[in-house]
Amino acid sequence: MPRPSVSTDHILDSAANLLARRGFDHVTTEDIAKAAGVAKGVLYLRFASKDELFGALLDREFANAVRALATLVEEDPRGGLLSRLYLHSLRAVHASPVLTAFYSAAHGESRVVARLVRDRSGSRYPARQVLGTDFFEELHRKGMIRADIEPGTLARLLAVWSVGLAASAPHDDIDALVVGIGDLIARAVDADVTDTTPGKVAFAEFAHRLIDHAEQTAPAGAGRKEPRP
Repeated sequence: MPRPSVSTDHILDSAANLLARRGFDHVTTEDIAKAAGVAKGVLYLRFASKDELFGALLDREFANAVRALATLVEEDPRGGLLSRLYLHSLRAVHASPVLTAFYSAAHGESRVVARLVRDRSGSRYPARQVLGTDFFEELHRKGMIRADIEPGTLARLLAVWSVGLAASAPHDDIDALVVGIGDLIARAVDADVTDTTPGKVAFAEFAHRLIDHAEQTAPAGAGRKEPRP
């Protein structure tokens, strides 16, 4: 029996469970309403369209991934180096089935994901990555990346690795792959520094801006959802 009133987070949770199992192109508003135990009209009181609902879910999942990443970086004595930041970012993203599904479909034939990327141009979706070119350039200026490395090219290369990792999911041992990628970056890209505080400070500021942006665009009633272990 439909429930007369549920939280926005409950609706987003129901959508997340469906998306993780079926993907973005195989979930309807009817499916979400049934899973949430509400009439379909309730969804349209909260969201103008299915794409807006998916966008709100992505904002929430993205913000929570960045929060998890910020905690991992802060607790890591070498957290300001790109190899550590990238390793932690992959772990944070792959802890969210919704983000894994989104990134794996972003370069594929998903019509829904293509609309989300197009309609949210100017936000974080076109970049499709937690760590983008601007942040790589900032790390380079802070001395966390080798001086002879061009940060824009590096950002594009690692974006390809990230999408490839998501597109080939699931993996028998995702952590072994993530650690292996981090080791390659450490050997080839990290600057030879003792103090990584400048990188950690730069990321903390960057994360704060990303989370603020996601929370400003969140619908009423959508709070933070702790990432899954």
